[in-house]
Amino acid sequence: MSQPATKYLLIQPGERICTRYECVPSYLQSQLIPNAKCFIDNDENGVIIDQQIEKHDLSIHYHLVQLNEGVELATIAPDKRYMSACISGFIENTSPVPMKMMLGKKEVNTQNGGTDTATMVTEKEFVVNFHVNLHLGYAKYLKDDYPIFKTLNTREADITKQPCPSIPYRLNEVNYQIMHRIRSCKLIGEVADVFFRRSALDFYFTYLRYLKAPAPLMLMEQHRQQLREIANFIIHHPSETTDKEDLCDRFHVATEFLEAPFEQEFLIPVEDLILQEKMAMAFNLITETSHTLSHIASIVKYNSWEELRMVFEKYYKTNIAELRSAQ
Repeated sequence: MSQPATKYLLIQPGERICTRYECVPSYLQSQLIPNAKCFIDNDENGVIIDQQIEKHDLSIHYHLVQLNEGVELATIAPDKRYMSACISGFIENTSPVPMKMMLGKKEVNTQNGGTDTATMVTEKEFVVNFHVNLHLGYAKYLKDDYPIFKTLNTREADITKQPCPSIPYRLNEVNYQIMHRIRSCKLIGEVADVFFRRSALDFYFTYLRYLKAPAPLMLMEQHRQQLREIANFIIHHPSETTDKEDLCDRFHVATEFLEAPFEQEFLIPVEDLILQEKMAMAFNLITETSHTLSHIASIVKYNSWEELRMVFEKYYKTNIAELRSAQ
């Protein structure tokens, strides 16, 4: 019996030659991240679009995978110096957090000697795989600024010496939103570097909280749904969210409901999610508009531009004036 055809997904591929923009099929060009290196594996078995944003310590890998019928996918894990946090449409895909998409390829048929033409659109299903990889050798340098990295054994740059939970890391509204921001980002240069680094950290923080999470609480589905409603409100209305107490009043829930249950569901404390979404909104306003800092501060509900500047510069490890001048 013959073996099924296989395509290989490389999580830490090393040195390869990038695919030039003009060599990317036109129906896939809208999916490109301008600041990423792009590699395309396109053959009779399907298509893999591999986009990478690499730094010394953290790297982002956004894959779109289309497999032809009967073809299997084999994932080649990075070597033991890297620890990967991954969400995959091959494992989870729901309408609130879709990890699959249909992309159409237009084909023009010419008939009757070129006088008649007909355009057909052939749609194919692409599955999203998203990874943020940590080079474990750098974890010891990150723990001073970000104590959550103490979750890891920072003395050992070896994945076999790190925590290994028995339950899987799951897709949720928060890590999906971070991924969505990354794949939708059209920034380039130094501004993009600042954005992608903090976004990679935000994603990896959820994975580190997963590694140290206590035994899970048993939550009824109606309570999980209410938590999702609250998280979605924070994500989609960051300017309307001030603090945990405001959310308790708005959704008529007890403070305790937004503590352990919320963090278990989304791998982030509610206060951190409020800050994360406000900072993402502020970043867009600072880099993509000409609004004054005072106006931006009022939009994201800070008392003054000085307060916003202090919080923003600590969060992104950058200077607002330099960020605006680099646009």
